[in-house]
Amino acid sequence: MLLARCGTIDSFYQANMDLLNPVPPIDLYQEDWGIRSYERQRPPSRTVPSATGNQGISINSIVANGVVISGGSVQHSILSANVKVGDGATIQNSILFDEVKVGEHCQLKNCIIDKHVSVPDGTTIGFDAKLDRERFTISDQGVVVVPEGYIFS
Repeated sequence: MLLARCGTIDSFYQANMDLLNPVPPIDLYQEDWGIRSYERQRPPSRTVPSATGNQGISINSIVANGVVISGGSVQHSILSANVKVGDGATIQNSILFDEVKVGEHCQLKNCIIDKHVSVPDGTTIGFDAKLDRERFTISDQGVVVVPEGYIFS
């Protein structure tokens, strides 16, 4: 995740979403860029069909090693290591940190989900501000933040 110019949730979110632009403000693939980080060895990411035959897809997204998109759809999002996306789930304009599990038929939009969160089947986040505000933090620009280790009731 990009940490530059990030004094607020909205600036953090926007700085990371900017990396998905056709010409991002910084080129993460630039050979002579001196900033590197340690990345634990994991299997490569995969988009695979689910048991129901839905094909996993990722469009204009950054997807880390260990991610498996099984019959779900990921668009304009950033998925960190070992994220799992279930059948029929849709993720749009979101940032998911390590070890997030997204259940079947979930809908996530404009959210940041911190590490070690398991989103139950059928959960919707980012579509109903009133409901989201009861459970999570919402930024001034409407980005929903699910804290690390959050347990859904």
